Amino acid sequence: MTTLSQAISWTAHGFASFFYVTSPADAVEDVHKVPKYLVHALPFFAIAIVIEFLVSLGHDRKKRYFRLNDSFSSITAGILQQLSTFFLRGIEIASYIWVYDNFNLIKLDWSAPSTYWLCFLGVDLGYYLFHRYAHEINLFWAAHVVHHSSENYNLTTALRQSVFQTYTSWFFYLPLALAIPPSIFAIHRQFDTLYQFWIHTELVGSLGPLEWILNTPSHHRVHHGRNRYCIDKNYAGTLIIWDRLFGTFASEDEPVVYGLTHPIGTWDPLWTQVHHIVHIAQKVYAVPGIGNKLSALFKGPGWVPGSERLGDPNGIPDVRAPWPQYDTTLPSFLSLYVCAHFVLVMIGFTLLASVRSHLPVLFVNGLALYLLYSLTSFGAMFDRKKYAFAMEISRIILFLVLELGFWYGYGDEFVFLWYRDPSVPGYVHRPLKAVRAFYIFSGLWLVGRFFFFSFYGQPEVEEKLQQQQQQLEKPQSAEASSTTAATTDSSVSNDASEKAPTRPHKSVKAE
Repeated sequence: MTTLSQAISWTAHGFASFFYVTSPADAVEDVHKVPKYLVHALPFFAIAIVIEFLVSLGHDRKKRYFRLNDSFSSITAGILQQLSTFFLRGIEIASYIWVYDNFNLIKLDWSAPSTYWLCFLGVDLGYYLFHRYAHEINLFWAAHVVHHSSENYNLTTALRQSVFQTYTSWFFYLPLALAIPPSIFAIHRQFDTLYQFWIHTELVGSLGPLEWILNTPSHHRVHHGRNRYCIDKNYAGTLIIWDRLFGTFASEDEPVVYGLTHPIGTWDPLWTQVHHIVHIAQKVYAVPGIGNKLSALFKGPGWVPGSERLGDPNGIPDVRAPWPQYDTTLPSFLSLYVCAHFVLVMIGFTLLASVRSHLPVLFVNGLALYLLYSLTSFGAMFDRKKYAFAMEISRIILFLVLELGFWYGYGDEFVFLWYRDPSVPGYVHRPLKAVRAFYIFSGLWLVGRFFFFSFYGQPEVEEKLQQQQQQLEKPQSAEASSTTAATTDSSVSNDASEKAPTRPHKSVKAE
């Protein structure tokens, strides 16, 4: 009975964290003793996504709430964001502690309820300000655009995060360090992030009177829209009152078309992260004069010489739902292949993240790069790239030749897949041997598919896919012609009037 009650309590607390269920009783004095609420919530992210997927199956059979390729892209972005922390140390809490220790003006009592709730308001206002400027300053948009690149809107979208965003947001919270203890800030910073997970869904409608105070799924759907009425609206984290106060609120008046005003048209995880950085570099190079070059960095993404700070809102394509999406579908056998290997990569990432503090830096970085290469290979297959087979077979060979291994904390013993050390239990080796066998089988299967069949399917299917691609490109071409140039934005800041070249965007439906 005790075990059951503990399990129920654990589950209840896990899901409650999504709804900002906390109180001053959770306050601690030492910042290092603040629970890792985000880490504890990880299994509940997965459970909630599965529940949403199952519910969506019976919600509206004519609508695709989930797409394998889009969900893969979102989860991959989240993995990359976490992998980046292996190489770059967090700056947010470190800078906050430094300011608090050196420039604190008021010593608020960490245990006082007034301190706790003042921090709640301060963190949420800080997030609003950061989020707004992330859309209104081109350089900051480059670190936020990743989150808006999904053309679906479900709980996996919440995981679609930028590798660079932390490095453009941390200083918005520093004024709080003049009075708020770091431990209280660390609690609310996590809960403010957790709250925003559950509002990434189309399955929850209006919440009645709560819509006036809280950021809800309806409000946040507007924020992720590229309809003209959605642009530069609803920046709130937890409380929608900031948008109502500062004039950036809009209600959900018509069906939302999600994503960037000009979709990037790829499942490549690296290009998804850096495409707007490349765009900015091209734009800065193209515009004349130092003043214009600085404006290209610090004015809106839609700014061009002679325009207003945020660009011309009339240059934003006028879209209406339903609107074509970039969508490439793999044959069933290849989808299963990618899913199986993607699960292995996620397991490897989870294991690495949990024990990396005990491993040599060189080994951690090497394995992280291998995981990155794996995700890029999967993205190439979803994009149906011609070079995807070469990438994937080289990934399989790299795994086998280098005898990818793991440290298990047995002194200085390094455990290879090919080597059975007597000091390491058999239950450790057996799954590793199974993984090795699976990789060998995968490599042989890939070679067989490539040489005896078409990698992506029969030639006549490929011809059909090309025809569908051409048909679905027409709305995007018309959209692009209504503006002076294409860009990869999603706010007024994200209009299509920028002249720097961008990656071609396509809508592909491949059956």
